[in-house]
Amino acid sequence: MKHWMLVVCMGTVAWTQNLPDAAKPSAPAATGPQAANLAVEPLVGAKDLLKKHKFTDAAAAFKALVEKDPSSAEAQTGLVRSLLRAQRVDEADEAGKKALAAVPSSAAVHAAVGDVAFRAGKFGDAEAEYRAALNTDAKSARGTFGMGRMMEMVSMRKSAAAAFAKAHELDPEDDEMFEDWAESLPRAQLLNVLKKHTGEYPTEGQTNRLKFASAIAEKKPWVLSGAVRPTEIKMPPIGKELMGVYDISRSAPMNVSTGFGLQVKFNDRASADLLLDTGASGIAIGTKLAEKAGAVKIADTKIYGLGDQGAVASYAAWIDKITIGNLEFHDCIVIVSSKNEVGEESGLIGPDVFAKFLITLDFRERKLVLAPLPQKPGATDDDEAPQDRYIAPELQSFTKFYRFGHDIVVPVVVSDKTVGNFVLDTGAFANNISTRLASQVTKASADNDYLIKGVSGKVEKVLTGKKVILQFAKMRIESHDLPVMSMDRMSSQEGTEIAGFIGIRTLVQMKMTVDYRDGLVNLEVYDFKRARE
Repeated sequence: MKHWMLVVCMGTVAWTQNLPDAAKPSAPAATGPQAANLAVEPLVGAKDLLKKHKFTDAAAAFKALVEKDPSSAEAQTGLVRSLLRAQRVDEADEAGKKALAAVPSSAAVHAAVGDVAFRAGKFGDAEAEYRAALNTDAKSARGTFGMGRMMEMVSMRKSAAAAFAKAHELDPEDDEMFEDWAESLPRAQLLNVLKKHTGEYPTEGQTNRLKFASAIAEKKPWVLSGAVRPTEIKMPPIGKELMGVYDISRSAPMNVSTGFGLQVKFNDRASADLLLDTGASGIAIGTKLAEKAGAVKIADTKIYGLGDQGAVASYAAWIDKITIGNLEFHDCIVIVSSKNEVGEESGLIGPDVFAKFLITLDFRERKLVLAPLPQKPGATDDDEAPQDRYIAPELQSFTKFYRFGHDIVVPVVVSDKTVGNFVLDTGAFANNISTRLASQVTKASADNDYLIKGVSGKVEKVLTGKKVILQFAKMRIESHDLPVMSMDRMSSQEGTEIAGFIGIRTLVQMKMTVDYRDGLVNLEVYDFKRARE
């Protein structure tokens, strides 16, 4: 009998993506003086390859330049950035060390090495390198951008938006910095910026992104009817029933479902129990439910999640009214999968739908408790304006988490040896760990029969960690058959190293309260003496 573990987290909804070099749409060939310049000046040619997202070719070109002249800061920086964007993280790390040794006074090199550390999840090292870049050159665009990413990660969104704007002003041609700057803009401004940025030969992804930006410019999505007020919503078990979870109230094994759900009503025409998934954002539903609900298509997109099948064709759509418990939302945008189901369910709902509330997932009482967020000093009525983190007196005991999009990421001590950044994911049944981190703390073998499925299908290669100890939230969880799998794709999507998931099998043993506005989480274990995996 297979160990069945659902991991339905919706990693990314994307309008554009870094395609493999060969799959990139071709731009018009350079002619005349431009072609002659590329042929004569190798550094210009290498930069052009990087700008066109031909990362593998760019890395080779920059490597040749570095071997010829190690003192060239531009070549060293280009090599590190090309390797990193090609997802060759270990090679980028090695190249960064050599670049620092060769050109220690270069702000660009320090910023590039900071980017490698950020991608590896070594945030202290990343911040040190970004600050070194700015100390060397106060107008370092990449150093400024890096600090913006650091601030965004810790919910300093107003400060991050200012940093992104400054970085873009310093270097308007950097496409990576443009993306983060554009995403920090107000809805009304975003459309005009994208129109100006889109070239004469827009890709399919750019065209769909313009459609989406046009739609949200016309009307604000997810408008709550009435004031933010305390409320409770039933959160019944949902999904397949599985063996092996410890009932902390009875100190005995029990059978549980793979997760918990919320009943969601669409346009008063259709309703469904959607899996409440902290690894998802907004609402994602299948085609059949979307048709019943009367969803109106906005633009094509793709869903990226766990699984080996890659992106799932999808589209963004309007739903006029969505009702959850006694809450009513209007002009809602949902993502509709091209499949009838999302993972193994009718659909997913991320708790960030309730981001205006203080959200408590009480698994013991099987209810979602929503309360108004603490009043922030000096706050305005503009709920769309970016804000910096505020820790109210009543939330001082909460833990700060790293926020990557919708994901709640917390540091976890692994086998008393190292720290990894794990996603708190109620859409995953059991905990799991990345192959990269597992290689440092345990021996992994293939002698298992795990079946792990996500939004992007089945994970083909799953190993088992023989003994792994996870410590967080005053819990110490010892596992002797922890699933081990590659997290490279998800880490690439998030822009930082993801070491694993903490699933519902563990999270069900605690009351989980989340403040998405300020990046705070409180994990209150129901019974410290009995809590276990």
